Amino acid sequence: MPKEIKYNINIPVQTVSYADKIADDFEWGKKTMLGYIQRSYFSATQHKLAIKKLYDYYNGHVNVEDYKIITEPFGKRLEGDWSEVVNYPIIKPKIDLLRGEFAKRPNYREVYVTNEDVVNQSLTEKNKVVLQNLEQLFANTLNAQGIDTGVPTEEVKTPEEVEREFVTSYRDKRAIMGQNALEYIEQYCKLQEKFQLMFFHWLVSGEVYSYKGVVHNEVYYEAVNPLDLDYDKDPDLEFTEDCDWVVRRKYMTPSSVTEFFYDELGKTEQDKKDMINKIETLGTNTTIFGTAPIIYDSNTPQQIYNRLIEVKHVTWRSKVRIGVCSFMDEYGQPQSMEVEETFVPNKEAGQTVEWFWVNEWWEGWMCGIDTFFKIRAIPMQRASLDNISKCRGAYNGRMLQAVNSRNISLVMLGVPYQILYNATFHRLKLAMAKMKDDMIQLDVNLKPKNMTLEEWMLYGDATGLLFVDYSKEGYRGSATHQSVLKLASTTIQSYIELLRFIKTEWEEVCGISRQREGQITSSETVGGVERAVVQSSMITEIYFNKFDQFKEREYQGLLDYSKLAWRDGKKTSYVLPDSGKIVYLDVDPIDFTEAEYGIFVALSGKQAEKKQKLEAQMQNFIQNGAKASTIVDIINSDSFVELKAKFIYAEQQAEQMQQQMEQQKQQAASQQQEQMLAAQDAAMDKKHQYELDLIDRKGEWDIRKTEMTAFAIDEGSNADAIAKTAELALKQQELGIKQQDLGIKDKAINAKSNEAAMKLSVEKEKMVNDLKIAKENKSR
Repeated sequence: MPKEIKYNINIPVQTVSYADKIADDFEWGKKTMLGYIQRSYFSATQHKLAIKKLYDYYNGHVNVEDYKIITEPFGKRLEGDWSEVVNYPIIKPKIDLLRGEFAKRPNYREVYVTNEDVVNQSLTEKNKVVLQNLEQLFANTLNAQGIDTGVPTEEVKTPEEVEREFVTSYRDKRAIMGQNALEYIEQYCKLQEKFQLMFFHWLVSGEVYSYKGVVHNEVYYEAVNPLDLDYDKDPDLEFTEDCDWVVRRKYMTPSSVTEFFYDELGKTEQDKKDMINKIETLGTNTTIFGTAPIIYDSNTPQQIYNRLIEVKHVTWRSKVRIGVCSFMDEYGQPQSMEVEETFVPNKEAGQTVEWFWVNEWWEGWMCGIDTFFKIRAIPMQRASLDNISKCRGAYNGRMLQAVNSRNISLVMLGVPYQILYNATFHRLKLAMAKMKDDMIQLDVNLKPKNMTLEEWMLYGDATGLLFVDYSKEGYRGSATHQSVLKLASTTIQSYIELLRFIKTEWEEVCGISRQREGQITSSETVGGVERAVVQSSMITEIYFNKFDQFKEREYQGLLDYSKLAWRDGKKTSYVLPDSGKIVYLDVDPIDFTEAEYGIFVALSGKQAEKKQKLEAQMQNFIQNGAKASTIVDIINSDSFVELKAKFIYAEQQAEQMQQQMEQQKQQAASQQQEQMLAAQDAAMDKKHQYELDLIDRKGEWDIRKTEMTAFAIDEGSNADAIAKTAELALKQQELGIKQQDLGIKDKAINAKSNEAAMKLSVEKEKMVNDLKIAKENKSR
């Protein structure tokens, strides 16, 4: 049996040397751990039991203690089939609705650099872009002058365009590296799945916790059950990573303990064997060696846990002594460096040291009540370059509404309504068990003498009339005491109205209206439904906003640990889940580790609202000729900021396409005009040529006539024939010119027909895309 350890609530002094901390097999660390364990709530589990009940209420488990006034009205439990109170959930649907909305909300996180040189880097890159633009302008000028520069002529942007594009598109290369690193960590650690689980804890318990670290040069991330963690922090601090100490408990089987601490079991084979036997002994006892009972499921007999061992992980802020050594280098310039507490300055070399006590996180594991492992300073300290004493812990978390009062969650708000709802439903069941059909109470003396009771009832059933004989001898009854018995029908209606009232009150308290759940009546207007949904969203937005702030801290911590895990660099690839694009991650160890990163997480509520408004205009985008790829970007994008950038890029592309089309139209028009002018010039040339030919022919006829006259051969005057021939030639020339004009006009008509055919094909393609999108939306 392990020896008994007496807990000491006093915490040892933390400003001691490292040699004193590890003396006597880390006795200082063991006492510190025991002191913080004693301060934790695990030894007094009322707080954790209250949180455990909240999970029971969400899952619909009934705590009979809450219904004693119903089940034991006279101090004794009622017996019978109708005596058990069961759960009729009104809490779970509200929680599940918020969980579903959280899964669909945009997840925008932007990594930026906070180093002092970020402005200089931006100016340097901007100068490079401006210089490239000027070089291209210079090359274009020389090319226009006929000088061969070897650089092709390209369009040069104006200085205003260069400025606008640089401002909208520039990102520091270190920020891009950090963004890629965060996206890889998000997939490697399955952050979205764990965030959804943590958001469930957030709604049920009003608390959320996580653990971050480095395992085998990779970032490790774990969601922590609120039942398993306790801590202490300043009242003004929001997050657990800024606290003074954290105690977390886990329940592990002996084999899991051996596997987890195998490197710490001992130096020799015999030491390892003895420690393994000790751990197995802890697991073979019928009781758990620890300080608090298991409360994961109070309904399950504890005997099934008889192989589990309680393991506690304790982290706390200790103090370490560091120094700043000042000296002169070989060039006579003053220098300084950080040194450890064992450093001895060389006074002959002019070294002087100024000592400081700064914060440092330590950790340790305790199995059972007397077995300790890994008591050490945490190897990966999340220190700050601005403050040497500032460091954050491996555990982080926050509470929902713990300002000057006890923390309260959404489920905790609904517990009174759930109890009242179940109790009312229980009374409704009892009323239904006693309910009978309505009955008429009649005096049997009213039956006529000449009819039997059966005849009287049959006659009344057949005719709807019951004759009575008030003059019957010996009858002394009153004709006014007959009545109708309504057994439980009024009571049942009252219970139904009460149930409806309880649900309405719970909806107002939690902020999730029936309109938000899609329960809309035909009498409601569109504006009224929208106002109800908006008001409901405003009430529940606090749950999302505070969790987004927690996520921002988590992203920051994961990037900090990645700089420690990838101090030698990182080369890998990952796939973007939305687009399926493969991204290659190449981390430069120097640039990455020296960068100070900040994380901007946009409020998902505002992002979702803007995106919904944008999606509502999708039909207008389609009608105005938006591309199918733009519609896909609207649907797939998780960030309104990212979507805005895509729209700006799409608009720029559309403007460029429009400009190119205008230029092509102008070029086509100018070419057509040039062709028409050339055709007209050619026609005029031909006309002139025909006129010259006509003159030549007339001259030939005159010469021929003279020759023939000279030989005394009078052939008669042919002036009329010559005139007719010239006139015919001119008409043929004019006809040829008109035919050429018609050919030019035909070309213009063909060009317009081709342009109209192209527009028609574009409209047909647009209609096909609209039909496809409509079918997809209908199938969804």
